[in-house]
Amino acid sequence: MVLGRKTPQPPEEQPPVPQLTRVRMSALGAVRCPNLAGREGVVVGAGRYRSTVRVMFDGFKSPTSLHSTYVEAVVEEGPSGRIRAP
Repeated sequence: MVLGRKTPQPPEEQPPVPQLTRVRMSALGAVRCPNLAGREGVVVGAGRYRSTVRVMFDGFKSPTSLHSTYVEAVVEEGPSGRIRAP
């Protein structure tokens, strides 16, 4: 860790991300997994642990298990402001 650099802290509790929700890497996820920063994908299921989700990122051949605080739902820009699903 670099001195003087603050890492985003994970939120205490977060509701589970429903299946088939379009997600992107959160700020915390981008810091912890820089190779996945800026990527988007779809939640395809729950992980082995209660706090993990399986995400199929666009262009990947297999899903990736991530802590649920590392992803955030993609909100569609527009008049409805709803969460975008595939």
